[in-house]
Amino acid sequence: MKNLRAMKIISLVVSVIAITTLFFYHGFALDDQSSMWVEIIVESSFAYYIFHYITRLVYDFSPISFLKRNWFEGLVFLILIVEGIAHNMFDVLLVENVFGLIGIASGGALSVVFLQVYLLIVVGFEFMDNTNIISNIKLHPSTIFIFSFLVIITAGTALLLMPEMTVQDGSMRFIDALFTSVSATCVTGLAAVNTATFFTMKGQVVIMLLMKLGGLNIVSFAYLAAILNRAGFGVKQDDIIEDFVTTGAFFNAKNMLLKVFSFSIAIEVIGGLLIYLLLTPDMPFETEGDKIFFSIFHSISAFNNGGFSTVDGGMYAHFIREAYLLHVVVALLILLGAFGFTVMFDLFSPSLLRERLRQPWKKPQVSTTLAVRTHLILIGITMIFYLIDEWDTTLADKNIVGSTITAMFQAVSVRSAGLNTADVHSLSVATIFLMLIMMFIGGNTFSTAGGIKTSTFALICINTYSIIRGKKNVEVLGRTIPTDDMLKAFTVVVTFAGGMIFCTYLLSLTESHILEMPDRSFIDLLFEEVSAFSTCGYSTGITEMITDPGKVILIVSMFIGRLGTLSITV
Repeated sequence: MKNLRAMKIISLVVSVIAITTLFFYHGFALDDQSSMWVEIIVESSFAYYIFHYITRLVYDFSPISFLKRNWFEGLVFLILIVEGIAHNMFDVLLVENVFGLIGIASGGALSVVFLQVYLLIVVGFEFMDNTNIISNIKLHPSTIFIFSFLVIITAGTALLLMPEMTVQDGSMRFIDALFTSVSATCVTGLAAVNTATFFTMKGQVVIMLLMKLGGLNIVSFAYLAAILNRAGFGVKQDDIIEDFVTTGAFFNAKNMLLKVFSFSIAIEVIGGLLIYLLLTPDMPFETEGDKIFFSIFHSISAFNNGGFSTVDGGMYAHFIREAYLLHVVVALLILLGAFGFTVMFDLFSPSLLRERLRQPWKKPQVSTTLAVRTHLILIGITMIFYLIDEWDTTLADKNIVGSTITAMFQAVSVRSAGLNTADVHSLSVATIFLMLIMMFIGGNTFSTAGGIKTSTFALICINTYSIIRGKKNVEVLGRTIPTDDMLKAFTVVVTFAGGMIFCTYLLSLTESHILEMPDRSFIDLLFEEVSAFSTCGYSTGITEMITDPGKVILIVSMFIGRLGTLSITV
């Protein structure tokens, strides 16, 4: 056992060294000798992983059970062995050739990075499961949650500063790299530079990974919090007003985390496939690889409510602004991401669906029903008012189908995604005001969306209605809402509104040059700030005009808005 424990520590060190080496390789232009050393380090790390896996298999009391438990890891190592034999005996890289056939020239190299990151995660879980390091951490879960985001943001900033990540000579400016990293990690979508033209494919891959990690990090926090809770620490909900119903699915936090990963990846793969099938030959993609990367990137961006795009103009680019079936697919991905994992598991879990078919009287949880109803009602209201406000202006040149889908897309996306199929700057003041309200509300609890959350908004509306009707208790679908939940809801609203007001005031001081422009006004700054604080990513087009002090204000807004004001203040 001591040998296995020592090998786990060595594996962790080997993973960190290999990943650091690969980032150095992809981030800088290296000479032949340096590239050779990188290849040696990577191949040595893979050889050690295979040796470690075989050793664990030999030491296990039940090898068959071990293979069943770790079948995916075994499949990965089998591919590594075949790849190693092909490379050393026939000088052929099978994975690279496969990617080459579909037009992704750097796919083989990127697959090595993904594989190393996957192995680091596997080794990290093994290390935590067999040590007391996590249990001995005497930090509040909120502190760990904040720290995890800081680690991702710092790593993202460092990667984006590497010369090979941008098309310009040398590194991008630090403030712009930090802004991009925070925006991607906090799944906002505001861009200090043009993502499509400023970054290379490597830089866009980094942004894509940051969106993925940021979107799922709240679930990672749930996993760590559950471990600490088993060690005797209490867990607060912080900014998450967890619909006053305890979710038993988090009892086994590790299995839940794996379930979330697999569920999200499945949705993103299906979404990416649908996007790819809807791309037409007249669209300006040079290779099949470009089409595949576009599909994967936008599937991840939509489902994680990230808001970034790899094409100039985003979803409003001239060749996709009228691709309405594509808009529907992207909107559906955004909607699923904003619903949240607990809602999706409650609605779409196969076991629960089978149970409800056998026992029709069993309904989804009260929290799920409340979240879905509130979400769909808000989308319907936004869609109707958008059509009324823009029918004779921005929608005048569209038919009824195009107008309806455009309104639907904005109604879904404005809640947190930031992807747009309309020119936001040309929208009416009434529409902009409506979008401000919807960005402030945001999406559901335990989702990739931001804002105060639909559950918070629903509780406040129901409480107001109860007071008007003279009721002493606040009830939802036959359930009495505890007073503590109502106080949390009002606290979230006050802190969010206060933060937005204060930061908008600061922006009005730092961005006076924007206020002096003839086609700009104070509402542009207010819209930008609400978008940042709500981690939505919508903009009237002033993000690249913002000064460095203004970018710092938006960075702080995105960070606080993503983590929640209560996580910062408790």
